[in-house]
Amino acid sequence: MRIRNLENPHLDRFEISDIQGSEATDFFDTNGYLIVSNVLSKDTTERFKLDVKRVINAQLHRANEDSLDEKSELILTEGIKKLELIDHDNVAEIYDTIFGMSSFLRICGDLNIENAILSLLRVEPKKPLYGFTNRCRIDPPMDERRTYGWHQEVFYTIPNGRYIQTWAPLICDTTIQNGTIEIAIGSHVEGIANQSWIESPGKATQILIDNDVISKYPQISVEMKVGEMMFFSGFLGHRSGTNVSDEVRYSLVGMYHDIDHKPFHAPKIDFEFRKMSPKKYFE
Repeated sequence: MRIRNLENPHLDRFEISDIQGSEATDFFDTNGYLIVSNVLSKDTTERFKLDVKRVINAQLHRANEDSLDEKSELILTEGIKKLELIDHDNVAEIYDTIFGMSSFLRICGDLNIENAILSLLRVEPKKPLYGFTNRCRIDPPMDERRTYGWHQEVFYTIPNGRYIQTWAPLICDTTIQNGTIEIAIGSHVEGIANQSWIESPGKATQILIDNDVISKYPQISVEMKVGEMMFFSGFLGHRSGTNVSDEVRYSLVGMYHDIDHKPFHAPKIDFEFRKMSPKKYFE
């Protein structure tokens, strides 16, 4: 059942069971995105949250710092702040550890996500999908080093891919205050929009959509609750807001590619080892 938002119909929610219906797919085709309720179960997100707390404590231990109380929610922010003050690479390692955690992989492989994407891609059920850069973003307060301006994902993923993107809160609800995702409604109709490649010292490379393109479309911030997920076109203009709250924001970002699409070629994975390489260990 479509859950109406009386203040702004662009923030209507759909149930996961409705995605195969024409109302949901028509909404997606027109607007370039779909917000879906109850995609991730509470058991799934609670287990993930506990694992993140344990990863933070493990990193504190490696940094010769005292552990924090895993029963408290404060560890999710205070632990990150503490590690950041010691060395940013501590937080970068947490980011990379979460990527391979079994509880995070269960989220990425959730059947609700898979079935929704297959429907939106209009491919037959049970076809395999290729997940690309599915990650848990960690956005501390007032840290804009990896905050992007208005962009599409077309140059951040497998070239010429056919895919659907995902975005979701993972530990706490996302709000305007903590920098939830912003979208330009209907901007996917541009296809590959005019954009510029920008490199700035100390910040991630940004490929930004020209302002005169984005200004043609209404823009909204999408506040979401844990368990909800937004599915959107790779051509949809979007960006994260700035986290001006007191808490770290944890959010899921990712893409799922149709492997039957002829231009698809799986990229080679190139791991860089921290501290010690396998060859050094052998020696």
